[in-house]
Amino acid sequence: MEVEILKKKIFSKELRWALSYLKPYIWGLLGVFILTFGQNYSFALLPSVSTKFLFELITPEKIHLLYRYFYIAVALVFSRAFFEFLKNYSMKVITHSAIKRIRDEFFSHLIKLDIDFFTSSKTGNIIAIGINDIEKVRTSFYQGIINFFSQMMMLIIILVKLYLLNWELTLISFGVLPVLYWVVRIIGNKMRAVSRKLRKNLSDLSINLHEILTGIEVVKSFAQEDIEIEKFKKNTKRYKKTFLRLSQLTNLFSPLNDMIIYIYGMVLVGIGSYFIIKGLWNVKGLTEYLMLLGIMAAPVTKIPKFISNFKIVTASIERICNILSIEPKIKEISNPVSKKIEGKIEFRDVWFYYRPEQYVLQGINFTAEKGDVFALVGPSGAGKSTIVNLIPRFYDPVKGTVLIDGIDVKNYSLKSLRYQIGIVSQNVILFNTSVLENIRYAKPNATIDDVIEAAKRAYAYDFIMDLPDKFETNVGEKGVRFSGGQKQRISIARTILMNPKILILDEATSSLDSESEYYIQLAIKELMEGRTSVIIAHRLSTITHATKILVIEKGRIVGEGSHEELIETCEQYKRIYELQYFR
Repeated sequence: MEVEILKKKIFSKELRWALSYLKPYIWGLLGVFILTFGQNYSFALLPSVSTKFLFELITPEKIHLLYRYFYIAVALVFSRAFFEFLKNYSMKVITHSAIKRIRDEFFSHLIKLDIDFFTSSKTGNIIAIGINDIEKVRTSFYQGIINFFSQMMMLIIILVKLYLLNWELTLISFGVLPVLYWVVRIIGNKMRAVSRKLRKNLSDLSINLHEILTGIEVVKSFAQEDIEIEKFKKNTKRYKKTFLRLSQLTNLFSPLNDMIIYIYGMVLVGIGSYFIIKGLWNVKGLTEYLMLLGIMAAPVTKIPKFISNFKIVTASIERICNILSIEPKIKEISNPVSKKIEGKIEFRDVWFYYRPEQYVLQGINFTAEKGDVFALVGPSGAGKSTIVNLIPRFYDPVKGTVLIDGIDVKNYSLKSLRYQIGIVSQNVILFNTSVLENIRYAKPNATIDDVIEAAKRAYAYDFIMDLPDKFETNVGEKGVRFSGGQKQRISIARTILMNPKILILDEATSSLDSESEYYIQLAIKELMEGRTSVIIAHRLSTITHATKILVIEKGRIVGEGSHEELIETCEQYKRIYELQYFR
């Protein structure tokens, strides 16, 4: 019963989850354990050979046997080293293979989570889990678990030899196990709790650093370097305090564990000496027994440490499992529709909220026919971005239906749907690779001629050809080497290459200089040709040509019509118009 309780305590569901990734390497692990047995058994034979030297072979008439046993001892040492090398290398291969599977699964799961997860989570925290916690599993758990069984095997081999040498003394030595279990349970549980707090502190550091690096321009523009330094110092102070607390427990655990073992060792020496005095044993037997006890000291001290480390690493595994347990809300139906769309968009009584009962869209109804240019106008926070985010199914309505070509978007394959909807936003995202790869991101199998044609149609070709390495020029992190207008044109080229049927534009020219705006407008006009376009408008001058304009306020449509019609019939639209043209 106690063994079963210990098993449940040590191998919690988190640790069993981590162990499951070792299953594909079961034959490799079997090989490791065979090598471990060879290593441990070679080492365990040395006391027998050594006592043979000391008590039986140091005589002139047995000099030939002395050489023989010397060679045997050397062979055992070399065998142990050889087995250890193979075991350690095999361990590295297996543990890194298992960790690769965890990393791949973590990333595959992460990238399929909803937009909502990323907007509500801290990037630094996700990075800390994906890198630091997973690495912790490799170093503290996978290597530890194999070493744990290695030391257990050594312990069993030594205990068998000890039992054969003197079973009474060996049975007495078992008295140390309940004491060691108590130490592991009490201190180990405290270490687990502190470790969980330490991982949280490390995550806070990652979040803090990530926010500063991504917002460094804001920090410098407001001259807030000193304040940010103080914030970071507070985070490092918290981390240091928690780390030292964990170190206290770790450093208490080791000497306490060693002290218990050494006291028991001295007790066993005393009892063994008593057996010799009483004529129940001999010096050779006690010497071999003590040598075996010396070897056994390593596994007896290391095994409790491994168990305490398992409790520490559980905090990291919990954080990984918490991410992997999150289920995407946006899911495909079985046998989803995968077809080329025409571009008709319908909203039927659509309601939506981010937080329960706090509706940001209320009863939205409209229809955009194939090829229409639909514009959304309204104050910040009115719900314009939410409307366009429902079209590619970044979110699902709470009530109502969004349809494309008369089919509920929930019935489409996500990949098919999103690949036919192009999005050009003010916030251009470029990856830290070449211009070519950034444009080709929309269509990885596109030829260089396709990319060049897209760049020309986006009015990006000329400035790209002026770059040192032309299309092979690296754009830098987030496209830092380019101006806002240049990044926009690369983004538009990427969307042109994609050739979507529906286009969503979050007006991309509102913060650009006149020349950049001119080229962007030309590129957008090229991009909109023959496509259903939905534009989030910040300046009315860019949407006077729209087929229909929707005026959104507090999540409702308060006006609908052409520019001329709305000037006459919609007070909200007229107010926006007058603010922009007559202020």
